[in-house]
This record gives sequence, structure tokens and C-alpha cells, in this order.
Amino acid sequence: MKSIRIRTALAAVTALLGLAVPAFAEPPLSTGVPTPGRALASDDDSTAIAKNPATLAFLPGAEVRWTFVRTGAASTDPGRGHALDAAIPLGPFATGLRLDWVDPPSAAPAPFDDSYRWVRWAFAMHAKDAAALGLSLGWSSSESAALDDAFALTAGLAVRPFPFLSLGAVARDLNEPEPRTREASPRSYELGLALRPVNGRRGFELGLESAVDGDGVWTPRGTLGLDIPRVGRLRGELSVTDPDGDDSAVLAMAGLDLALGPFEASGGGIFGDAITRSGTGFYAGVAIHDYRTPGVELPAKVVRIDIDATPGVRGHTRLLRRLWGLARDPEVAGVLLVLRSEPASSMAHGEEVGDALRALRAAGKKVICHLEDAAGPSLFVCSQADRTVMNPAGGLRFSGLSSRYFYFGGVLDRLGVRSDFVRIGAHKLAAEQFTMAKGTDVASSDHQALVDAYEQILLHDVGGGRHIPEKELEKRLEKGPFLAKEARDAGLIDGLAYEDEIDRVVEEVVGENVKVMKDDRPAAAPERWGNLPKIALVYLAGDMMDGESQTIPLLGIRIAGSRTIAESLRRAREDKTVRAVVLRIESGGGSSLAADVILREAILTAEKKPLIVSMGTSAASGGYYAAVAGHTIFANRSTLTGSIGIFYGKVDVSGLLTKLGVGSDAFRSSPRADAESFFRPFTDDERAELGHKVKQFYDLFIARVAEGRHMKPEEIDAVARGKVWLGAEALPRGLVDSLGGLRIALNEARIRGGLPADAPIMELPEEHDSLLDLVLDIAGAPNASSGLSSIPPALLPTARALAPLFLLEQDQPMAHVEWFEDGVFATTGGNVGP
Repeated sequence: MKSIRIRTALAAVTALLGLAVPAFAEPPLSTGVPTPGRALASDDDSTAIAKNPATLAFLPGAEVRWTFVRTGAASTDPGRGHALDAAIPLGPFATGLRLDWVDPPSAAPAPFDDSYRWVRWAFAMHAKDAAALGLSLGWSSSESAALDDAFALTAGLAVRPFPFLSLGAVARDLNEPEPRTREASPRSYELGLALRPVNGRRGFELGLESAVDGDGVWTPRGTLGLDIPRVGRLRGELSVTDPDGDDSAVLAMAGLDLALGPFEASGGGIFGDAITRSGTGFYAGVAIHDYRTPGVELPAKVVRIDIDATPGVRGHTRLLRRLWGLARDPEVAGVLLVLRSEPASSMAHGEEVGDALRALRAAGKKVICHLEDAAGPSLFVCSQADRTVMNPAGGLRFSGLSSRYFYFGGVLDRLGVRSDFVRIGAHKLAAEQFTMAKGTDVASSDHQALVDAYEQILLHDVGGGRHIPEKELEKRLEKGPFLAKEARDAGLIDGLAYEDEIDRVVEEVVGENVKVMKDDRPAAAPERWGNLPKIALVYLAGDMMDGESQTIPLLGIRIAGSRTIAESLRRAREDKTVRAVVLRIESGGGSSLAADVILREAILTAEKKPLIVSMGTSAASGGYYAAVAGHTIFANRSTLTGSIGIFYGKVDVSGLLTKLGVGSDAFRSSPRADAESFFRPFTDDERAELGHKVKQFYDLFIARVAEGRHMKPEEIDAVARGKVWLGAEALPRGLVDSLGGLRIALNEARIRGGLPADAPIMELPEEHDSLLDLVLDIAGAPNASSGLSSIPPALLPTARALAPLFLLEQDQPMAHVEWFEDGVFATTGGNVGP
């Protein structure tokens, strides 16, 4: 009775899948070489082509695998011979080809006692790493007509609702294949589940499954997977055919996968009364794949990272994540940074790279920098390394910090163009760049104070790293720029070395002869199943405008569109797998309407999930406005922030048109109908009314910040009025919560979201190359994504400084910080590269 109930239950489950169980007592026609130790629900390597084509969709990387199974002549199991698998993932899809050369023992039942071959092609697709479907098509060939010229169709399903649970189902021979001289082979079915009970991680896995044939005879099967530290993976399986019947039989396999980087060797024994003692055999296999699994630790190495172009916003994040990962890698003895370009586009980014180097050293790794022709960012970052050497023919182009602001009022006047702006606060200086020929005394004082504040950070970090007192360092830097030998004599670098001498330097620093390798390691196989809980990293980068994000290829400028950023926040908020959100701000502001749209979505997100703000190069004016929704705001010490204020106005080109001999007549239904026209100035009445409007927008700005920061409006106003602060200055004024870079912000998000240290990070908005980018790429020209420009370098700062005048909407209030050029750190108030 118990056996009948079990068979009935299995039949019911398969019926729910829309499958009927036919009467059949023989092995499935498409039986090939076994896949030892693989579970139906969790076989994520290329052997899934034969085991369950659905799980092929979860293949971590390309793989080629050979398997050999050998049993004694007395074995009645036909599964013996060679199998070759090759598979590759293609985004949410995967495909693979398998060749089986089956050489059954003589005791196998007819017609399976003759040799035969199968060629199988599999295709699979997954949805959000949580569910997958797969199909395999097989063709047989054999000298035995009973096994020749059959076509078999197999379908598989895999569902992974939790990191610790995977479910699988397979229907084999769905089309009931027909060999040349034998009746059709009925379908067969398998169901299974796999469990990873230790925090959902792959280190320990149990599989339970059952196969049902046409006679209702079922074969339960269990599998075991256990990672052995610094060795590989122990595998085992046990199956019992018809356990309640008189002819029940046991088949078992046990073996070990020995992993060595991208290579894997496996072997083990096959035994049990299903094949008899004289049928006992073994299996062996080798594989090569472009992903890593736990295994034998390779000899310690030093990883080389070449920086040939200064990273932009997302490139900077990629560099940080690489360095953080190397700090955790036990096979890494050190990191060699070869800098042919600057490693950071701003001092704030330099702080974060320096933090990553300190994290490497704290983890026991050595850090070496090799410089060619370097500037301030290289000095700033590499002061945190164990040793810095320079090409003897190179130099350090640095003698201190400087900034330059451009004022276009004079040239616009000569052209007959008038910039007419109203602002709140003497420190809201952005409008002055377009209305005046020279900065005010307030501007001069603010700008010099900013340079001095940057200098204190630089002296602190470089002096601390190079063990030079700050006052002494200041004196030494005044003697720059430096030739390589002069930089060494000044204590700014440690030595001189050509590139062919780098290995010698590395050996001296590490203390032993280690191999220097590029960081081209394959990614590790996923530790857990399914669409895992994650952090959403949302970038707000560039000048803020209404609409969609875009790029200005000629200038290398990115525009942060309010709709694009709002949609990214909404997506993160509505994604159930996102447990926390980090809003990474790299913006000097822009349209106040765009800032308010983004702030609204940030507030809604913060109501549902932890929202952490990480300020990069700048999070000022409208960029700061959008930040105040964060539960915690982190800023680097050198982050440009604050600039709480509003300006409003337009450009009047009527004088230019007059010079060109162009006249115009305007007709209006009311005196202010064309007040925002580019073709006439404001009237005194309009300018007075505009002042009232700007005050209202400013009060709204203050109110939003006061609410977000839990402060009184008068407290915010006291540090507002357009005043720009660095992160270190903003902290005691209550504008930010803590000092720290992206690493600290992500860690806070993990804590608040209850996430492990290896939780995935989803970056939004997703980046796609535009059609123009593709055309430029085909033509061999720099595209927008590169952050480069076709404008001559000498003219590029002026062009970028003018860009807000023409790119930002003139009929809306602006929350934008002034733009400045820094030839050393390329620091800007609003424009951030890719």
C-alpha cells in the first residue's frame, strides 16, 4: 500500500506539470554516459545538457568537459563510455553541445548491449536567475538498427525561489523517439530538489530526486556536494531502483573534483549491487572553464593593474571594486598599479582610491605604484602605497593646487548678448560667471578658501603616507614641478625604475620572487542560488536637467535627466530583491525642477528601504538638494557640497541681432507675455517680480533641506546663501552625517539591509551606447562614453564653463554651483565624466 501511495503521488505531481506517465519498464532510449554526482535541480555545469537542460541557463561561464565512465563487464547498467560537453552562457540564455560515445558492458540488456552514440544540442533561458526552461534535441547513431536514427526531445524546468532551495523537473523523450527497427520509446520523468542549508551557500548541498518509468517503477536518488577547503568538491550519489519491490537494486558513486584555477580534474568509484561486485567501476574527467570554483590555492601572485585613461564615474567604481576584491583574495600577495594616466579625476575620487589601497595593506597585501609622467592625483593616491617608483625619464608635474574660474560678461557684452540673472545670497556665484567680467571680492575670498581647504587634505594624506611633516611638505612642493630624480630626492617617490625593472622592485617589496600577473582572473561561480537580495547603486551624475539623461559627445559632458534618475529610483524601490539603495551623487546641480523630481522619488524610496547617500566629487546645489532624503549622508573630505541657493534669469540676444542687422517685432496679449523671451531684456517690474519668485524657490530649498536634515530653517539658512563647503567643513555644520567614501556607504547599506558582505550590487541607470557612440566608434573617434572631446584641450575648459549657459533651461530656476577648472585634479563643480 505504501508503494502504491508513493507512485500515485509522483504520478499526480507529473500530471500537474501537464505530463502523463506511460507504461514502460526499460531505460529511456536517450540514456547516455552518466553525470556522476550531479543533481537534477542544481547541475550548473555543462553536464546539464544531459542531466537537466534548464539548469544550463545558470552556467557561470564557458566550459569544455570530458567524462569517462568505466564499469566491469558484469554490470547490467548500459551507462559506460565517453562524453564531451561544451557550453557557453549568452546573457539570460545558454547553449551547449554534447557528444556521447556509449560502450555498454556485455551484460547490459538488449538492445542496450550494443555501442551507440548521441549528439545533443541544448538551449536554455532564465528569468532573473530564479527560474529557467531548457530543451535538448538529440540524434542517435549505431550499428544496431534498434538504436540507430532516433530523434529525442527532452524538456527541463528549474525554479530557485530561495537561495537555499532549487527545484527541478525533466521530461525525457517527449516525442517518443523511434529507432529504425524498434517501436517508439515512451516518455520518462524526473523530479528533484536540492538544498543548501548553511546560509544558502554552495559549501554543503543535498539533493533528493525521483525518476518514474512507464510501469510506475520509481527510482529515488540522493546526491551530496561538499566543498573541501583548498582542495575541491566531494561528490556522492546513491540511487535505489524500485525500493519496495523484490528486485530493488542500489547504485552508488563517490568521488572528488580537484579544482585548480580554471582547470578541474575529477574521479571516483562506482559500486553497488545494481552492477554487482564484478561490475564495480570508476569515472574520471577533466574540464576547463572561464569561471572559478573553490579549490587548490595557487601560488601567491602580485596582480598588475594598468591605468591608461583616467577613470570616469563608473570606471572609478569598477576600479574600486577590483581593488576591494583583491584585498579579499588569499592568492594575492600584492597589487602593482602601473599609471600611464591619472588614477582619479578629482581629489574626492583620489581619497576613495587611497582608501582602497589602505584596505589592501590592512589585509596584508603589498601595494606598489609605477609612474611615468605623473601629476597631483598620482602623488595623492600613491602616497598610500608601500612603494612608489618612477620612470627615470619621467617627471612629477605638480607644485601645488590651483583653480581657475571663467567670467564671460565682458565678451558677451561685446557680442551684444546680455545675461540677466537674479540670485539669492552673495555666495551664489554661478550667475556671476555669465554676467561679470571679473569675480567679486566675495567670490575671490570663497575661491581661495576652497583651494586652501583642498590643500590641507592633500598635505595631510601625502604627508602622512610619505612620512613628511605637513609644513615641510608644503615647502618641498613649492619647488615643483619635478624631474624624476628631483621627485625622489624630495621624498615624493621612493626610487627610479624602467618598466622592465618593475619585477625587481616587486620582489624587493614583497620579499620573495612572486609572479606578476594582469588582473584577468575569471569570475567566481555564484555562491548562492536565485535572484539574490542586493544593493541598488543609483548614479546621479552630471548636470541635472528635465527629461532623459543624455551625453554631449563633443564636450564629454553627461546630463542627468530627471526622468531617467527618477525611474531608476522607482525601479530600485519596487524591486523586491533590493534591500537597500545607495544614491551616488556626482553633480553640481542644474534645474531646480529636475532636482525636486529626483528628491520626490528619493523620499518615496527612503520610506520603503534604507537610502544611503554617497557624495563623490560634488553633490552641490541641486545635487545636495536631492541628497537630503538619505537616511545617512556620507561625503568625502574633499567632496564639493552645500551651495544651497537659487538663481533665475535668461540670456538676451537682442543686442547681437541688432549688430547683425536683424530686427524683430513682438505682439503680446499682456505686458509679461514674452518676459522670458531671449529677444528682449527684463523690465524693472519683471525683475522685481522675478526676485520674489526666486525668494520663494529659495525658501522651498531651505525647507526641504531643513526637513531632511531635521534642523530648523534658520540653521540651514545660516550655512546656505549659496556658500560652497567641502565635506570636511559640511560635517560640523550638519549638512552631512559622516565622512567616508563609497566603500563605507555600501557597508552601511549592507548593515541596514541585513545583507552579507558579498551581496550583489545592481548599478542604475543601465548604460547603453547611443547610435552616435557606435558611429564614432566605427569611425575610430572618441565617443561620449570615453569622456574625451574633439575640442582642443586649451579650449575645452572654456567650452565646458559656457555649457550650462546653453544646455540648461533658461526659463526655470537654477540650483547649480559655479564651474571651475583645475589642471591638477580636473575638479569641476557640475560636469562629471563617464
